Amino acid sequence: MAARSQAPAVRTSNGGIVRFAQECWSELQKVTWPERQTVIRLTVIVIVISAIVAAYILGADQLFTYLVNNVLLQQGLPTAVPPATP
Repeated sequence: MAARSQAPAVRTSNGGIVRFAQECWSELQKVTWPERQTVIRLTVIVIVISAIVAAYILGADQLFTYLVNNVLLQQGLPTAVPPATP
């Protein structure tokens, strides 16, 4: 036999947003927050790694641009067009 499905319980609004805020505050009090020096150290690590990844992507982009333009398409680097003289 198939199991009988029950309708979901209906929640009544007991305090609404105020109760939600109180419960959030209660849960935040239980959190073990890191010390300031730990936050600063980890933030610096994230910034440094992000800069390394950005430099890697920039280098790869420049390399691929050079290879496509000079090897595959056999075009030189773009140069400024001299203005037309009348």
